[in-house]
Amino acid sequence: MQKDIFISYRNDGIGNNFAKRITDDLTHKGYSVYFNPNEARSGDFPDRLAQAITECKDFICIVTEGYLASMIANDTICWIREELLCAKAKGKNIIPLLVNGAKMPGNAAVLPECLQFFPKIDAFVFPEQYINSPFHLLCENLLSKNDGASGFRDVENSSTLFEPNQSLEEVLVKANAGDEKAMLSAGIYYYYGISGGKDERKAAVWFKRVSAMGSRFAPVADKFIARMYYAGSMPREEQSYEKSYKYHLRSAAADLYSAGQVGFMRSIGSGCTYDYKKTEEFFMQIFDRLDNPRKDTLCRFYLEHGEYKKAAELYAGMAETYPEAAYQLGMLYKRGVLSEPVLPDYPKAAFYLQMALDSGYVNAALELGLLYFNPTGAFKKDFMKAQKYFQIAAENGSAEAQYILGYMYFYGHCEKDLHKAMKFHELAASQGHILSVAWLAILYQIPEIHNYEKAFYYAKTAAECGDAPSEFVLGTLYLSGRGCEPNEDKAYLCFKHAAENGAPEARIMLEQMDELGL
Repeated sequence: MQKDIFISYRNDGIGNNFAKRITDDLTHKGYSVYFNPNEARSGDFPDRLAQAITECKDFICIVTEGYLASMIANDTICWIREELLCAKAKGKNIIPLLVNGAKMPGNAAVLPECLQFFPKIDAFVFPEQYINSPFHLLCENLLSKNDGASGFRDVENSSTLFEPNQSLEEVLVKANAGDEKAMLSAGIYYYYGISGGKDERKAAVWFKRVSAMGSRFAPVADKFIARMYYAGSMPREEQSYEKSYKYHLRSAAADLYSAGQVGFMRSIGSGCTYDYKKTEEFFMQIFDRLDNPRKDTLCRFYLEHGEYKKAAELYAGMAETYPEAAYQLGMLYKRGVLSEPVLPDYPKAAFYLQMALDSGYVNAALELGLLYFNPTGAFKKDFMKAQKYFQIAAENGSAEAQYILGYMYFYGHCEKDLHKAMKFHELAASQGHILSVAWLAILYQIPEIHNYEKAFYYAKTAAECGDAPSEFVLGTLYLSGRGCEPNEDKAYLCFKHAAENGAPEARIMLEQMDELGL
Protein backbone atom coordinates (compact mmCIF):
# COMPACT_ATOMS: atom_id res chain seq x y z
CA MET A 1 0.00 0.00 0.00
CA GLN A 2 1.32 3.46 -0.93
CA LYS A 3 2.84 5.46 1.96
CA ASP A 4 3.42 9.21 2.02
CA ILE A 5 6.59 9.31 4.15
CA PHE A 6 9.69 7.14 3.68
CA ILE A 7 12.07 6.74 6.64
CA SER A 8 15.72 6.18 5.70
CA TYR A 9 18.13 5.23 8.51
CA ARG A 10 21.27 3.28 9.31
CA ASN A 11 20.62 0.33 11.57
CA ASP A 12 23.25 1.32 14.15
CA GLY A 13 21.20 1.27 17.33
CA ILE A 14 20.68 5.01 17.65
CA GLY A 15 19.42 5.27 14.07
CA ASN A 16 17.07 2.32 14.37
CA ASN A 17 15.68 3.41 17.76
CA PHE A 18 15.11 6.98 16.63
CA ALA A 19 13.55 5.84 13.34
CA LYS A 20 11.13 3.68 15.32
CA ARG A 21 10.13 6.56 17.58
CA ILE A 22 9.66 9.12 14.80
CA THR A 23 7.63 6.55 12.86
CA ASP A 24 5.38 5.91 15.87
CA ASP A 25 4.88 9.63 16.48
CA LEU A 26 4.10 10.38 12.84
CA THR A 27 1.73 7.41 12.62
CA HIS A 28 -0.01 8.51 15.82
CA LYS A 29 -0.53 11.93 14.23
CA GLY A 30 -2.23 10.28 11.27
CA TYR A 31 0.60 10.26 8.72
CA SER A 32 1.17 7.32 6.40
CA VAL A 33 4.75 6.07 6.98
CA TYR A 34 6.95 3.48 5.27
CA PHE A 35 9.29 1.95 7.87
CA ASN A 36 10.36 -1.67 7.87
CA PRO A 37 13.30 -2.58 10.11
CA ASN A 38 13.18 -6.10 8.75
CA GLU A 39 13.42 -5.09 5.08
CA ALA A 40 15.85 -7.40 3.29
CA ARG A 41 18.61 -5.38 1.67
CA SER A 42 20.59 -7.81 -0.41
CA GLY A 43 21.53 -8.17 -4.06
CA ASP A 44 20.51 -5.30 -6.29
CA PHE A 45 18.75 -2.28 -4.75
CA PRO A 46 15.39 -3.85 -3.81
CA ASP A 47 12.57 -3.02 -6.17
CA ARG A 48 10.12 -2.66 -3.29
CA LEU A 49 12.26 0.06 -1.71
CA ALA A 50 12.53 1.91 -5.01
CA GLN A 51 8.77 1.62 -5.43
CA ALA A 52 8.14 2.92 -1.91
CA ILE A 53 10.38 5.94 -2.55
CA THR A 54 8.71 6.59 -5.89
CA GLU A 55 5.29 6.64 -4.25
CA CYS A 56 6.21 8.77 -1.21
CA LYS A 57 5.98 12.56 -0.90
CA ASP A 58 8.51 13.08 1.90
CA PHE A 59 11.86 11.33 2.35
CA ILE A 60 13.14 11.63 5.94
CA CYS A 61 16.80 10.78 6.64
CA ILE A 62 17.72 9.86 10.21
CA VAL A 63 21.26 11.27 10.20
CA THR A 64 23.48 9.81 12.92
CA GLU A 65 27.27 9.88 13.03
CA GLY A 66 27.19 6.32 11.69
CA TYR A 67 24.91 7.38 8.84
CA LEU A 68 27.39 10.07 7.77
CA ALA A 69 30.38 7.76 8.22
CA SER A 70 28.80 5.29 5.79
CA MET A 71 28.21 8.08 3.27
CA ILE A 72 31.78 9.33 3.54
CA ALA A 73 33.27 5.82 3.31
CA ASN A 74 31.34 5.28 0.05
CA ASP A 75 31.26 1.52 0.52
CA THR A 76 30.38 -0.63 -2.46
CA ILE A 77 27.15 -1.70 -0.77
CA CYS A 78 25.46 1.26 0.96
CA TRP A 79 21.68 1.09 0.98
CA ILE A 80 21.18 4.50 2.63
CA ARG A 81 23.20 6.06 -0.21
CA GLU A 82 21.10 4.27 -2.81
CA GLU A 83 17.89 5.33 -1.08
CA LEU A 84 19.02 8.96 -0.93
CA LEU A 85 20.09 9.03 -4.58
CA CYS A 86 16.79 7.45 -5.59
CA ALA A 87 14.86 10.11 -3.63
CA LYS A 88 16.88 12.89 -5.28
CA ALA A 89 16.34 11.42 -8.74
CA LYS A 90 12.59 11.24 -8.10
CA GLY A 91 12.44 14.85 -6.86
CA LYS A 92 11.22 13.97 -3.37
CA ASN A 93 11.06 16.38 -0.43
CA ILE A 94 14.25 15.30 1.36
CA ILE A 95 14.35 16.22 5.08
CA PRO A 96 17.47 15.33 7.10
CA LEU A 97 17.06 14.96 10.88
CA LEU A 98 20.38 15.43 12.71
CA VAL A 99 20.19 13.08 15.68
CA ASN A 100 22.21 12.76 18.88
CA GLY A 101 24.70 15.52 18.09
CA ALA A 102 25.39 14.57 14.47
CA LYS A 103 26.48 17.49 12.26
CA MET A 104 26.58 17.88 8.51
CA PRO A 105 30.13 17.96 7.11
CA GLY A 106 31.44 21.50 6.95
CA ASN A 107 33.15 20.60 3.71
CA ALA A 108 30.88 18.82 1.24
CA ALA A 109 33.97 17.58 -0.63
CA VAL A 110 34.47 14.83 1.97
CA LEU A 111 31.42 13.13 0.46
CA PRO A 112 31.37 11.35 -2.88
CA GLU A 113 30.55 13.78 -5.69
CA CYS A 114 27.08 12.32 -6.20
CA LEU A 115 26.21 13.10 -2.54
CA GLN A 116 27.68 16.60 -2.23
CA PHE A 117 24.18 18.10 -2.56
CA PHE A 118 23.21 16.56 0.80
CA PRO A 119 24.84 19.04 3.27
CA LYS A 120 23.17 21.92 1.40
CA ILE A 121 19.69 20.73 2.40
CA ASP A 122 18.14 22.44 5.44
CA ALA A 123 18.19 19.97 8.33
CA PHE A 124 16.34 19.72 11.64
CA VAL A 125 18.30 19.14 14.85
CA PHE A 126 16.66 16.52 17.08
CA PRO A 127 17.95 15.45 20.49
CA GLU A 128 17.62 11.69 20.89
CA GLN A 129 14.86 12.23 23.48
CA TYR A 130 13.09 15.12 21.75
CA ILE A 131 10.08 17.07 22.97
CA ASN A 132 7.23 18.26 20.79
CA SER A 133 8.78 21.44 19.44
CA PRO A 134 11.16 20.07 16.77
CA PHE A 135 8.58 17.43 15.84
CA HIS A 136 5.96 20.16 15.38
CA LEU A 137 8.32 22.10 13.11
CA LEU A 138 9.09 18.94 11.13
CA CYS A 139 5.38 18.33 10.50
CA GLU A 140 5.02 21.87 9.16
CA ASN A 141 7.63 21.09 6.50
CA LEU A 142 6.07 17.84 5.30
CA LEU A 143 4.28 17.72 1.97
CA SER A 144 2.26 14.82 3.35
CA LYS A 145 -0.99 15.47 5.18
CA ASN A 146 -2.32 13.73 8.25
CA ASP A 147 -5.85 12.82 9.24
CA GLY A 148 -5.45 13.21 12.99
CA ALA A 149 -5.01 10.05 15.02
CA SER A 150 -7.96 8.03 13.77
CA GLY A 151 -5.92 5.15 12.40
CA PHE A 152 -7.88 5.14 9.11
CA ARG A 153 -5.38 7.10 7.00
CA ASP A 154 -5.18 4.49 4.24
CA VAL A 155 -8.76 3.23 4.33
CA GLU A 156 -10.81 4.03 1.23
CA ASN A 157 -14.23 2.98 -0.04
CA SER A 158 -14.84 0.69 2.93
CA SER A 159 -18.57 1.42 3.13
CA THR A 160 -20.91 -1.20 1.71
CA LEU A 161 -23.79 1.32 1.69
CA PHE A 162 -22.31 4.24 -0.24
CA GLU A 163 -19.94 4.23 -3.20
CA PRO A 164 -19.03 7.84 -4.12
CA ASN A 165 -18.21 7.34 -7.80
CA GLN A 166 -21.38 5.39 -8.49
CA SER A 167 -23.42 7.94 -6.55
CA LEU A 168 -21.96 10.82 -8.60
CA GLU A 169 -22.79 9.02 -11.84
CA GLU A 170 -26.41 8.70 -10.73
CA VAL A 171 -26.52 12.38 -9.69
CA LEU A 172 -25.10 13.48 -13.07
CA VAL A 173 -27.75 11.52 -14.98
CA LYS A 174 -30.49 13.44 -13.13
CA ALA A 175 -28.62 16.76 -13.35
CA ASN A 176 -28.16 16.49 -17.12
CA ALA A 177 -31.89 15.77 -17.36
CA GLY A 178 -32.64 19.13 -15.69
CA ASP A 179 -33.21 18.11 -12.05
CA GLU A 180 -32.21 21.25 -10.06
CA LYS A 181 -31.56 19.41 -6.81
CA ALA A 182 -29.27 17.00 -8.65
CA MET A 183 -27.50 19.94 -10.30
CA LEU A 184 -26.78 21.39 -6.86
CA SER A 185 -25.64 17.98 -5.62
CA ALA A 186 -23.27 17.64 -8.58
CA GLY A 187 -21.70 20.99 -7.71
CA ILE A 188 -21.33 19.92 -4.07
CA TYR A 189 -19.71 16.61 -5.06
CA TYR A 190 -17.12 18.41 -7.19
CA TYR A 191 -16.56 21.26 -4.73
CA TYR A 192 -15.79 18.97 -1.80
CA GLY A 193 -14.19 16.19 -3.86
CA ILE A 194 -16.61 13.60 -2.49
CA SER A 195 -15.98 11.20 -5.35
CA GLY A 196 -12.30 12.00 -5.74
CA GLY A 197 -10.25 15.16 -6.12
CA LYS A 198 -11.75 18.63 -5.68
CA ASP A 199 -12.72 20.10 -9.09
CA GLU A 200 -13.93 23.68 -8.74
CA ARG A 201 -14.16 24.21 -12.50
CA LYS A 202 -16.89 21.56 -12.79
CA ALA A 203 -18.46 22.70 -9.52
CA ALA A 204 -18.75 26.27 -10.79
CA VAL A 205 -20.61 25.14 -13.92
CA TRP A 206 -23.35 23.49 -11.88
CA PHE A 207 -23.56 26.18 -9.19
CA LYS A 208 -23.97 28.94 -11.78
CA ARG A 209 -26.73 27.01 -13.55
CA VAL A 210 -28.62 26.57 -10.29
CA SER A 211 -28.09 30.21 -9.31
CA ALA A 212 -29.47 31.45 -12.63
CA MET A 213 -32.67 29.41 -12.15
CA GLY A 214 -33.57 31.33 -8.99
CA SER A 215 -35.27 28.36 -7.33
CA ARG A 216 -35.20 27.41 -3.66
CA PHE A 217 -31.80 25.81 -4.29
CA ALA A 218 -30.26 29.04 -5.59
CA PRO A 219 -29.19 30.46 -2.18
CA VAL A 220 -27.07 27.36 -1.50
CA ALA A 221 -25.42 27.65 -4.92
CA ASP A 222 -24.87 31.37 -4.32
CA LYS A 223 -22.97 30.58 -1.13
CA PHE A 224 -20.49 28.39 -2.99
CA ILE A 225 -20.12 30.92 -5.79
CA ALA A 226 -19.37 33.56 -3.14
CA ARG A 227 -16.73 31.35 -1.57
CA MET A 228 -15.05 30.78 -4.92
CA TYR A 229 -14.95 34.49 -5.73
CA TYR A 230 -13.52 35.17 -2.27
CA ALA A 231 -10.75 32.57 -2.70
CA GLY A 232 -10.05 33.55 -6.31
CA SER A 233 -10.85 30.06 -7.55
CA MET A 234 -13.71 30.93 -9.91
CA PRO A 235 -12.53 29.52 -13.27
CA ARG A 236 -11.42 32.18 -15.80
CA GLU A 237 -12.36 35.06 -13.49
CA GLU A 238 -10.30 37.26 -11.20
CA GLN A 239 -10.61 37.09 -7.44
CA SER A 240 -13.27 39.58 -6.29
CA TYR A 241 -14.41 40.51 -2.76
CA GLU A 242 -17.15 42.64 -4.30
CA LYS A 243 -18.69 39.68 -6.14
CA SER A 244 -18.17 37.46 -3.11
CA TYR A 245 -20.09 39.93 -0.94
CA LYS A 246 -22.85 40.21 -3.53
CA TYR A 247 -23.44 36.44 -3.67
CA HIS A 248 -23.13 35.97 0.12
CA LEU A 249 -25.75 38.70 0.54
CA ARG A 250 -28.08 36.85 -1.83
CA SER A 251 -27.59 33.68 0.20
CA ALA A 252 -27.62 35.20 3.70
CA ALA A 253 -31.36 34.92 4.39
CA ALA A 254 -31.31 31.15 3.86
CA ASP A 255 -27.75 30.23 4.85
CA LEU A 256 -26.19 31.14 8.20
CA TYR A 257 -22.64 30.62 6.92
CA SER A 258 -23.24 33.31 4.30
CA ALA A 259 -24.95 35.50 6.88
CA GLY A 260 -21.88 35.25 9.11
CA GLN A 261 -19.61 35.99 6.17
CA VAL A 262 -21.65 39.07 5.29
CA GLY A 263 -21.20 40.25 8.87
CA PHE A 264 -17.46 39.61 8.74
CA MET A 265 -17.01 41.42 5.43
CA ARG A 266 -19.05 44.37 6.69
CA SER A 267 -16.94 44.49 9.87
CA ILE A 268 -13.81 45.28 7.85
CA GLY A 269 -15.37 46.89 4.77
CA SER A 270 -14.32 44.05 2.46
CA GLY A 271 -16.23 44.18 -0.83
CA CYS A 272 -18.68 46.68 0.64
CA THR A 273 -18.85 50.06 2.40
CA TYR A 274 -17.77 50.01 6.05
CA ASP A 275 -20.44 51.11 8.53
CA TYR A 276 -20.00 50.33 12.25
CA LYS A 277 -23.64 50.80 13.26
CA LYS A 278 -25.10 48.81 10.37
CA THR A 279 -22.60 46.00 10.96
CA GLU A 280 -23.56 45.75 14.63
CA GLU A 281 -27.28 45.83 13.80
CA PHE A 282 -26.90 43.11 11.18
CA PHE A 283 -25.03 40.82 13.58
CA MET A 284 -27.48 41.30 16.41
CA GLN A 285 -30.40 40.29 14.17
CA ILE A 286 -28.84 36.88 13.48
CA PHE A 287 -26.54 36.39 16.48
CA ASP A 288 -28.57 33.76 18.33
CA ARG A 289 -28.71 31.56 15.22
CA LEU A 290 -24.98 31.70 14.45
CA ASP A 291 -22.46 29.02 15.38
CA ASN A 292 -19.62 29.92 17.75
CA PRO A 293 -16.95 30.76 15.12
CA ARG A 294 -19.37 33.20 13.42
CA LYS A 295 -20.35 34.71 16.81
CA ASP A 296 -16.66 35.18 17.45
CA THR A 297 -16.52 37.49 14.42
CA LEU A 298 -18.75 40.00 16.20
CA CYS A 299 -16.74 39.61 19.42
CA ARG A 300 -13.51 40.40 17.57
CA PHE A 301 -15.24 43.34 15.90
CA TYR A 302 -15.96 44.71 19.37
CA LEU A 303 -12.41 44.02 20.56
CA GLU A 304 -10.89 45.85 17.62
CA HIS A 305 -12.99 48.90 18.42
CA GLY A 306 -12.34 48.89 22.15
CA GLU A 307 -15.83 47.67 23.11
CA TYR A 308 -14.38 45.23 25.64
CA LYS A 309 -17.44 44.87 27.85
CA LYS A 310 -19.70 44.07 24.88
CA ALA A 311 -17.22 41.43 23.73
CA ALA A 312 -16.91 39.97 27.23
CA GLU A 313 -20.70 39.67 27.59
CA LEU A 314 -20.92 37.66 24.39
CA TYR A 315 -17.84 35.55 25.19
CA ALA A 316 -19.28 34.68 28.62
CA GLY A 317 -22.22 32.96 26.94
CA MET A 318 -19.86 30.90 24.76
CA ALA A 319 -17.02 30.13 27.19
CA GLU A 320 -18.08 26.63 28.25
CA THR A 321 -18.44 25.33 24.70
CA TYR A 322 -15.92 27.44 22.76
CA PRO A 323 -12.31 27.42 24.09
CA GLU A 324 -11.38 30.58 22.18
CA ALA A 325 -14.10 32.46 24.09
CA ALA A 326 -12.74 31.32 27.46
CA TYR A 327 -9.22 32.33 26.38
CA GLN A 328 -10.31 35.79 25.25
CA LEU A 329 -12.23 36.33 28.50
CA GLY A 330 -9.15 35.34 30.46
CA MET A 331 -7.03 37.81 28.48
CA LEU A 332 -9.55 40.62 29.00
CA TYR A 333 -9.43 40.06 32.76
CA LYS A 334 -5.64 39.81 32.64
CA ARG A 335 -5.39 43.14 30.85
CA GLY A 336 -7.85 44.71 33.27
CA VAL A 337 -9.90 46.40 30.56
CA LEU A 338 -13.24 45.27 31.99
CA SER A 339 -13.02 47.59 34.98
CA GLU A 340 -12.80 51.33 35.44
CA PRO A 341 -10.16 52.41 36.14
CA VAL A 342 -8.24 49.67 34.31
CA LEU A 343 -7.27 47.01 36.86
CA PRO A 344 -6.11 43.44 36.10
CA ASP A 345 -8.10 40.65 37.74
CA TYR A 346 -5.71 37.67 37.81
CA PRO A 347 -7.99 35.24 39.71
CA LYS A 348 -10.71 35.55 37.04
CA ALA A 349 -8.08 35.50 34.32
CA ALA A 350 -6.67 32.24 35.72
CA PHE A 351 -10.17 30.73 35.93
CA TYR A 352 -11.00 31.34 32.28
CA LEU A 353 -7.53 30.57 30.94
CA GLN A 354 -7.60 27.25 32.81
CA MET A 355 -11.03 26.56 31.30
CA ALA A 356 -9.59 27.20 27.84
CA LEU A 357 -6.56 24.98 28.49
CA ASP A 358 -8.73 22.17 29.84
CA SER A 359 -10.65 22.31 26.56
CA GLY A 360 -7.46 21.92 24.55
CA TYR A 361 -6.61 25.56 23.79
CA VAL A 362 -2.86 25.27 24.39
CA ASN A 363 -2.12 28.98 23.83
CA ALA A 364 -3.62 29.50 27.28
CA ALA A 365 -0.73 27.59 28.88
CA LEU A 366 1.77 30.38 28.21
CA GLU A 367 -0.56 33.01 29.65
CA LEU A 368 -1.23 30.92 32.76
CA GLY A 369 2.51 30.51 33.23
CA LEU A 370 2.98 34.28 33.00
CA LEU A 371 0.24 34.87 35.61
CA TYR A 372 2.05 32.72 38.17
CA PHE A 373 5.57 33.78 37.15
CA ASN A 374 5.00 37.52 37.41
CA PRO A 375 1.72 38.17 39.28
CA THR A 376 0.07 41.41 40.28
CA GLY A 377 -2.07 42.47 43.23
CA ALA A 378 -2.98 39.75 45.72
CA PHE A 379 -2.46 36.93 43.21
CA LYS A 380 0.31 34.71 44.58
CA LYS A 381 3.53 33.94 42.77
CA ASP A 382 4.02 30.20 42.21
CA PHE A 383 7.11 29.16 40.23
CA MET A 384 6.13 25.47 40.31
CA LYS A 385 2.79 26.16 38.60
CA ALA A 386 4.44 28.62 36.22
CA GLN A 387 7.01 26.02 35.18
CA LYS A 388 4.29 23.40 34.66
CA TYR A 389 2.37 25.68 32.30
CA PHE A 390 5.49 26.90 30.50
CA GLN A 391 6.45 23.25 29.91
CA ILE A 392 3.09 22.60 28.23
CA ALA A 393 3.46 25.70 26.07
CA ALA A 394 7.09 24.90 25.22
CA GLU A 395 6.24 21.37 24.11
CA ASN A 396 3.64 22.88 21.81
CA GLY A 397 6.17 25.16 20.14
CA SER A 398 5.94 28.43 22.11
CA ALA A 399 9.30 30.18 21.74
CA GLU A 400 8.41 32.57 24.58
CA ALA A 401 7.78 29.65 26.96
CA GLN A 402 11.01 27.98 25.87
CA TYR A 403 12.89 31.19 26.57
CA ILE A 404 11.40 31.59 30.05
CA LEU A 405 12.07 27.93 30.90
CA GLY A 406 15.70 28.45 29.89
CA TYR A 407 15.79 31.49 32.19
CA MET A 408 14.17 29.57 35.08
CA TYR A 409 16.47 26.57 34.80
CA PHE A 410 19.53 28.81 34.70
CA TYR A 411 18.56 30.72 37.84
CA GLY A 412 17.08 27.69 39.59
CA HIS A 413 13.61 29.07 40.29
CA CYS A 414 12.39 25.48 40.70
CA GLU A 415 15.45 23.46 39.73
CA LYS A 416 18.87 24.65 38.61
CA ASP A 417 19.93 22.72 35.51
CA LEU A 418 22.36 24.34 33.10
CA HIS A 419 21.87 21.72 30.40
CA LYS A 420 18.08 22.15 30.44
CA ALA A 421 18.56 25.90 30.31
CA MET A 422 20.72 25.45 27.21
CA LYS A 423 18.21 23.08 25.62
CA PHE A 424 15.27 25.44 25.96
CA HIS A 425 17.22 28.48 24.85
CA GLU A 426 18.39 26.52 21.80
CA LEU A 427 14.78 25.62 21.00
CA ALA A 428 13.65 29.23 21.31
CA ALA A 429 16.64 30.51 19.34
CA SER A 430 15.85 28.09 16.51
CA GLN A 431 12.54 29.95 16.18
CA GLY A 432 14.21 33.34 16.09
CA HIS A 433 13.67 34.38 19.73
CA ILE A 434 16.39 37.03 20.00
CA LEU A 435 16.57 37.09 23.80
CA SER A 436 17.40 33.38 23.79
CA VAL A 437 19.98 33.99 21.08
CA ALA A 438 21.51 36.66 23.34
CA TRP A 439 21.48 34.30 26.32
CA LEU A 440 23.26 31.57 24.37
CA ALA A 441 26.07 34.00 23.57
CA ILE A 442 26.68 34.23 27.32
CA LEU A 443 25.95 30.61 28.27
CA TYR A 444 28.43 29.22 25.74
CA GLN A 445 31.19 31.07 27.58
CA ILE A 446 30.54 29.26 30.88
CA PRO A 447 33.69 27.19 31.63
CA GLU A 448 32.04 23.77 32.01
CA ILE A 449 30.38 23.90 28.58
CA HIS A 450 32.27 26.65 26.77
CA ASN A 451 32.15 26.78 23.00
CA TYR A 452 33.48 30.17 21.98
CA GLU A 453 32.70 29.64 18.32
CA LYS A 454 29.01 29.23 19.15
CA ALA A 455 29.15 32.13 21.62
CA PHE A 456 30.54 34.35 18.87
CA TYR A 457 27.90 33.14 16.38
CA TYR A 458 25.00 33.86 18.74
CA ALA A 459 26.40 37.22 19.90
CA LYS A 460 26.85 38.35 16.31
CA THR A 461 23.35 37.15 15.35
CA ALA A 462 21.68 38.98 18.25
CA ALA A 463 23.77 42.12 17.70
CA GLU A 464 22.79 42.22 14.04
CA CYS A 465 19.16 42.10 15.18
CA GLY A 466 19.65 45.24 17.26
CA ASP A 467 20.22 43.81 20.75
CA ALA A 468 22.57 46.31 22.45
CA PRO A 469 23.77 43.99 25.30
CA SER A 470 24.73 41.38 22.67
CA GLU A 471 26.71 43.99 20.79
CA PHE A 472 28.63 44.57 24.03
CA VAL A 473 29.24 40.81 24.36
CA LEU A 474 30.37 40.68 20.74
CA GLY A 475 32.84 43.47 21.48
CA THR A 476 34.35 41.45 24.36
CA LEU A 477 34.74 38.43 22.07
CA TYR A 478 36.46 40.47 19.37
CA LEU A 479 38.69 42.05 21.99
CA SER A 480 39.77 38.74 23.56
CA GLY A 481 39.74 36.69 20.34
CA ARG A 482 37.26 34.14 21.70
CA GLY A 483 35.53 32.25 18.89
CA CYS A 484 37.06 34.60 16.31
CA GLU A 485 40.25 36.33 15.25
CA PRO A 486 41.13 39.16 17.70
CA ASN A 487 40.16 42.51 16.21
CA GLU A 488 40.47 45.60 18.41
CA ASP A 489 38.92 47.87 15.78
CA LYS A 490 35.76 45.76 15.50
CA ALA A 491 35.63 45.49 19.30
CA TYR A 492 35.84 49.29 19.60
CA LEU A 493 33.04 49.78 17.05
CA CYS A 494 30.84 47.25 18.86
CA PHE A 495 31.35 49.00 22.21
CA LYS A 496 30.74 52.40 20.63
CA HIS A 497 27.52 51.30 18.96
CA ALA A 498 26.32 49.49 22.11
CA ALA A 499 26.97 52.62 24.18
CA GLU A 500 25.02 54.74 21.71
CA ASN A 501 22.12 52.31 22.02
CA GLY A 502 21.77 52.34 25.77
CA ALA A 503 24.43 50.00 27.16
CA PRO A 504 26.45 52.14 29.63
CA GLU A 505 28.78 49.24 30.42
CA ALA A 506 30.13 49.66 26.92
CA ARG A 507 31.43 53.14 27.83
CA ILE A 508 33.53 51.57 30.57
CA MET A 509 35.15 49.23 28.04
CA LEU A 510 35.76 52.10 25.62
CA GLU A 511 37.53 54.04 28.35
CA GLN A 512 39.57 50.98 29.29
CA MET A 513 40.60 50.44 25.66
CA ASP A 514 41.69 54.10 25.45
CA GLU A 515 43.68 53.77 28.69
CA LEU A 516 45.42 50.65 27.36
CA GLY A 517 46.08 52.30 24.02
CA LEU A 518 44.13 49.65 22.11
